[in-house]
Amino acid sequence: MTKNLGNAKPSAPAKEISASMCSRAAPALFPLVVAALGYLVGRHYFGL
Repeated sequence: MTKNLGNAKPSAPAKEISASMCSRAAPALFPLVVAALGYLVGRHYFGL
């Protein structure tokens, strides 16, 4: 294990860590987008 020397800079300021509404909603909407694309592709290629 490596030692934590305590001299590493934080990767982002504290203000930028708080997520916006868009970035909070994106993971929830991702399965819906995948299902919609799958439906459209299936309908186009397989006539379902």
